[in-house]
Amino acid sequence: MERTIRRHRAFAAAMHTVHAVPSRWASWLTDDTLVCRCEEVPYAQVREARSDLGAGDGRDLKSFARVGMGWCQGRMCGFAAGCLATGETGPRAGEAAAGAIKRPLAGPVRIGDLAELPSADDRSA
Repeated sequence: MERTIRRHRAFAAAMHTVHAVPSRWASWLTDDTLVCRCEEVPYAQVREARSDLGAGDGRDLKSFARVGMGWCQGRMCGFAAGCLATGETGPRAGEAAAGAIKRPLAGPVRIGDLAELPSADDRSA
């Protein structure tokens, strides 16, 4: 599993290198541009969290502005949030966003469903 995660992260880094986001993209944002679609967080709120509340990374933005708290858990807005929080939107943007919001998707599981799973002994037989 860890090998797969490393491979996927290396692929993502390569894609960011080959298809880099233009360094001036942040200048295209207006106050009402949605940074996080799931939580409907506009750029004005992100900017306020950074300037007034001192958000310095994606995790701070999550706390102060709810960026990355929705259904996608930051998979859509994490890169932009990480870049906007650190102020790094140039060639090093991928590095700046590397520590962006990362949370695995999870869902509730009933105890009965867990109890019905085969034990390790049953699987090895």
